[in-house]
Amino acid sequence: MNNKLIAGSVAGMLLLGTACLMLSFFIVALYSTTTYALSVDVAELYGTATANRYYKDYTAPDFAIDGQRDTGWISGGHASTNNPDWLTIDLGSLYLVNSIDLLWFEPNGRYANYTVNYNLYYGLDNTDWVFVGSGIFVDETPQITDHFDFAPSGQSMRYVKYEVTGGSHWSSIAEINVWADDRSSSSSVPEPASMLLLGFGLLGLGSMKRIKKRGKSSGSLLRPAGSKTKGS
Repeated sequence: MNNKLIAGSVAGMLLLGTACLMLSFFIVALYSTTTYALSVDVAELYGTATANRYYKDYTAPDFAIDGQRDTGWISGGHASTNNPDWLTIDLGSLYLVNSIDLLWFEPNGRYANYTVNYNLYYGLDNTDWVFVGSGIFVDETPQITDHFDFAPSGQSMRYVKYEVTGGSHWSSIAEINVWADDRSSSSSVPEPASMLLLGFGLLGLGSMKRIKKRGKSSGSLLRPAGSKTKGS
């Protein structure tokens, strides 16, 4: 095979490998990651809770969004349909909420079979409410969690309202979790295209090293046509 042709091919491969490697590092530096928001409890992180009443300071509404299952809001009285108790959460700004969890108190050996009837609402303001669902908590039932899902697209809201309309128990709730994507808490994942380009660059670099090694061992691969080896 013509040595000039071989030399030209090798030089072209070396140039291509170098170009791919440089371009890949440039692209990876600029666009290497895609940021995915993490689903967090925005009620606990950013929320402010208020209620129409509470029993003691240690049963104030903020204890329903403190992230602790062994605390909560207790109104100190019974509610009815005509005279409900309520707790509202202001998230501080609009969030695209994925789901809401209502957590009842863990069993403590007291008030077995006492009940709380509730309704759940959300709103863009603190006046107009959209009904989400209702349920009944029964005391001494282990690990009760009522889950309300807004999949697949989520629901925009700023306010959440928990309303108690009856039951044999005082109006209460242990914890309210409002799960939403929070861009301030995110993870970065390399984009496949950038990683593929980086792979081509590294492959080109490996090819360069192998070609140089073969050229040194043969002693003739990169010599001009017509040249002679030493001693010939």
